[in-house]
Amino acid sequence: MNNHFDKQKITFRPLVAGDLKLLFKWLRSSHVHEFYDKDKEITLDNVSRRYLPKIKGEKPTDCFYVLYDNKPVGYIQKYFIKDWEDWSNILDYDDSVESIDLFLGDKSYIGKGFGSLMLSEFLNQVVFVDPKIKLCVIGPEPSNTRAIHVYEKVGFKYIKTVRLDGDTEDTYLMELNKVNSDKK
Repeated sequence: MNNHFDKQKITFRPLVAGDLKLLFKWLRSSHVHEFYDKDKEITLDNVSRRYLPKIKGEKPTDCFYVLYDNKPVGYIQKYFIKDWEDWSNILDYDDSVESIDLFLGDKSYIGKGFGSLMLSEFLNQVVFVDPKIKLCVIGPEPSNTRAIHVYEKVGFKYIKTVRLDGDTEDTYLMELNKVNSDKK
């Protein structure tokens, strides 16, 4: 695989229950678990309990597989911060702001420029397609410098560091204004 990816081959498909086994496999892999769900015990039952309510629309999060040439290579989700009490208690955002979380499950895509292209395409194809969405927020751990670099490359800017009640790690909060996204 080379570093030249065709953005036309990047698509996003809503997660379905049958996707949970691959998601479970990815969440258990060291390159994902180091920064994503690292405080959670990763069992298939736990993954199902956590993600099925989102898939069924019972929790306010939209979950997607990232596909490259129709092959699942990553995971991305979006949600309104105002819909999650732990976040809305410390961040005063309205329904013009969505937040996203993501990871590359297929390790062979890491370090090759795919992450920034994938994120840009998600913003263009999914998040900012909705005219009411004016801002996107992302919150890596401060020690996840690889992710921070990817997000900066896409145009996200550091806002502040926060810690949710009960969390053991800080969140390095970053924002991307739709106007700045359009310039990319």
